[in-house]
Amino acid sequence: MVCVGCRIKEQVAQLNVDELVIEQLSLEADVLSDEERDERLSICQNCNYLLNHTCSKCGCFVKFRASLPYKSCPIGQW
Repeated sequence: MVCVGCRIKEQVAQLNVDELVIEQLSLEADVLSDEERDERLSICQNCNYLLNHTCSKCGCFVKFRASLPYKSCPIGQW
């Protein structure tokens, strides 16, 4: 995976992504329910831009972005 923002090649294991997402979400005041997040993630699963756990369109960890009510899909799917 190449970081979209900085173009540095960075390999991140799914376990590390889950830990990073949990850590960052603990700092957020408002997060979606697991059901709402999972609904968004199910849409991501069928997207051509999904690359493992990353959106290749915007560079985000999809689990993090999908958990935040003020974020949206970069191609308008949710």
